[in-house]
Amino acid sequence: MDSWQQWKIVCLTTMSVEDVEEVYIFGLLITAFLLFGVGGYLTYRVIRKMWTAVQSIPKLPAMLDGVCRAINTQTEILSEQNCKLDAILESQPGSGWTQRLKDIILD
Repeated sequence: MDSWQQWKIVCLTTMSVEDVEEVYIFGLLITAFLLFGVGGYLTYRVIRKMWTAVQSIPKLPAMLDGVCRAINTQTEILSEQNCKLDAILESQPGSGWTQRLKDIILD
């Protein structure tokens, strides 16, 4: 018999039934405390996410305006580049590679 088994037997033999019940009650209290702590933390996270969402509602029009401005800027840049590309392709009529390039781009 190893020392741990011997200690366990000695320790449990000196305990009465009431002592064992107290140990179980103490373990149950510790478990309940830990579960309440985890539940409280999860509730805090949910409330924090909701509060962040509520605070971001007034900022939504400004964010939407910024996104629309960025899209408009990109559209303008793409249309300018498209015009430049059309001018380059039309400046060299008759060359076969420009026509193939135009066909590839337009497809």
